[in-house]
Amino acid sequence: MSLSAIIFAICCFLARGARGGTLPAVPRGQQPGHCPPFSGGSFVIDRYQLYPENADFDRDRCVLYLSALFNSSVAVYDPYTAQIVEIIEFPGITGRAEVHASGLTWDKRSGLLSVILNSANPFITGGQDVSGDNFLVKYNPSSHRSLWTVNLTATTQGVYGGQQEVEHDTRGNTYVVGTYPSSILKVDKKGRQVTPWYLPSPIVTTTRGYSGLAATGDILLANDNNGGNGGEIYRFDMRDDTGRPRLVPRTPNVFLPATDSIYLPPKYEGTVLLVAINTVGIVVLRSKDGSWRTAEHRGTVANDLAFAGPGAIVPTAVQIGQSLYMVELFFSGPIVPGTNAGNRTLFPMYDITAQVEALLV
Repeated sequence: MSLSAIIFAICCFLARGARGGTLPAVPRGQQPGHCPPFSGGSFVIDRYQLYPENADFDRDRCVLYLSALFNSSVAVYDPYTAQIVEIIEFPGITGRAEVHASGLTWDKRSGLLSVILNSANPFITGGQDVSGDNFLVKYNPSSHRSLWTVNLTATTQGVYGGQQEVEHDTRGNTYVVGTYPSSILKVDKKGRQVTPWYLPSPIVTTTRGYSGLAATGDILLANDNNGGNGGEIYRFDMRDDTGRPRLVPRTPNVFLPATDSIYLPPKYEGTVLLVAINTVGIVVLRSKDGSWRTAEHRGTVANDLAFAGPGAIVPTAVQIGQSLYMVELFFSGPIVPGTNAGNRTLFPMYDITAQVEALLV
C-alpha cells in the first residue's frame, strides 16, 4: 500500500461501506488458457467506488479480477464486453471499514483465486499498530464459492503484520508477504496449516519491508523497501523448508524508491519483472535465462497523467490477453457519507505494451 493510500485510509477508517450486488459471470467456452486477442489500447473502467489496489487476469475464463480496496470485495471485469460481470463478496468481511481488499492472484494450475483482505492498521500507523484481522481467501471462480478462509493473525499473533500480496508454488501452497516488517507466510493447499516461512530478526514493526511477490516455477521474488537497503529485489527457492532471501544484483543498479507490487507477465515466461512505483510508473527488469540470479534494469515506463488524470498513482501492472496495462488508483476527494470510499466512478487502464517491448529490444 502506498503512502497516499495510508493517508486516505486514515480518513476512511471509521466509515462504513455499502456492498455491491452480484452479477452472473460470463463463461467464454474456449479451451482453458486460450483467450481471444485483446488489443483495445488504453481504456477506462466505469464502476462506482472501485479503487483497484491489485489486478490479475484469469486466462481460463478471460476476465480481469480487481481488488476493490475500500469495499473489501473483488470486481470481475470482462474486457471484451467492457462490463463488470460480477462482484465477489466475502460474508463477514466485505464492507468492514477496517479491512481492505489488497493482493489477489489467479493460480493457473488450479484455476483458483487467492485474495488478501487485510487490516488497515499497519498502513495507517506505519507499523506502530499491526493489530487486526488479515484474511486469506481461496475462491473458486467456477462455482462462485469461497473454498476456505484463514485468518493469518492467528499465526502472527499481532507480533508482525501488513500482509498484502500473494503467490503460489507448483505444489499448491500459497505464500503471503507482509510489510511491517518483511515476512512471508506459507499456507498449505487446504488452508489448514500456516507456517512463518520467512521472518527477519529482530522483528521491528516500524520497519517497512517487502511489499510484493512474483513467482515463476520454484522461484519467488520479493521487493524490499527497507530504508537504506530498500529498492532491492530478493529471490527465494520455494522448495526450501524456510525462506532464505538472496539478493538479485541489477545492472545498472538503479535505486527503486517506494515500490509497490511486482508482476511477471505470462507472455515473457518468467523473464521480465514489472515493478510498480506509485508516483512514477513501471520499472522493467529482465533475467534473460529466467533464473533471477542477476537482472538487467531496462528502464521505466512513466505514468501518463494526461490520460489517467491528476492524482493517479500506479499500484500494479497486469497482462490482459497479450497486452500490458498500468492499473490507476486515486486517493483524493472526500469520503461519501455512509460508505468507506470516495465518489470516483472512472478508473483508467493505461496500455504500456509497446513501451515495455521497446525497452526489451
